[in-house]
Amino acid sequence: MRIVKNSIYLILILLSVACSNVKKVQVIQDALTLKVLPDAAALAEKARLDSVLMIEGIVHNIAHTKIAFKTMNAKLKMDYETSKDKDSYIANLSIRKDSGMYITIRGAMGVIGLKAFINKDSIFLTFPLSKKTERHPLSYLQEVIKIPLNYQTIQDLIVGNPIFMDSVDIISYKVVNERLQVSLVGKLFKNLIILSEDNTKLVQLKLDDVDAAKHRTCDINYSQHSLVNNVQFPLYRTISINAQTKLDIGMEIKEFYFDEPLKYTFSVPKIGRRK
Repeated sequence: MRIVKNSIYLILILLSVACSNVKKVQVIQDALTLKVLPDAAALAEKARLDSVLMIEGIVHNIAHTKIAFKTMNAKLKMDYETSKDKDSYIANLSIRKDSGMYITIRGAMGVIGLKAFINKDSIFLTFPLSKKTERHPLSYLQEVIKIPLNYQTIQDLIVGNPIFMDSVDIISYKVVNERLQVSLVGKLFKNLIILSEDNTKLVQLKLDDVDAAKHRTCDINYSQHSLVNNVQFPLYRTISINAQTKLDIGMEIKEFYFDEPLKYTFSVPKIGRRK
């Protein structure tokens, strides 16, 4: 009888130990399961990082996808307005990429009022009516427009490529009316870019000087895009510059041709006093 009791006790002890081990294993498994499954905060942070990476990719694509061309000819309708006056004119333009650009400006009656040739370091101005010729360093345009333009920036501005997007360091982003708005900071300007609903076209670029003391802003709007060489080419732009003075420019591309012989060239004066 004692042997039976002892056997029963032994069985009960073994069962209790077994149950205890099962419980321990279950606790360990539960702990491991909790570690494998991230909490809500971790999931939210992962989603945020994934979103930032996605937006960085979109912005990088916008900043670096530029129209590839060797030459460009175009006819433009230009409107401008300052605090003192405003006018409209027609401009004929020929560009040899990264080399030089020829601009002929005609007034309302079709009379040529100005011819300009711009290369990487100089700008030549000819006024046919007064037969006056001037040569200036390219920095002359910076003095007039109050924006730090170099040849590449002017070329990009005319062609419709983004300007001053030298950095894709994202400060913030949000979606307003189904359009992505991204704030960036670069070397010279803080940029606010607004993209089309499908994130393939730049529709607005607002530049604010990093140096707030300069009070310098530039707001560029792009519209009426046309697909050229698999890149979106804006046929209409408005440019509003606020610095020491205010300048508003409207630019409508009436005709354009890429990679054809230059059409609107003229003889660049060899004599001209550099001012």
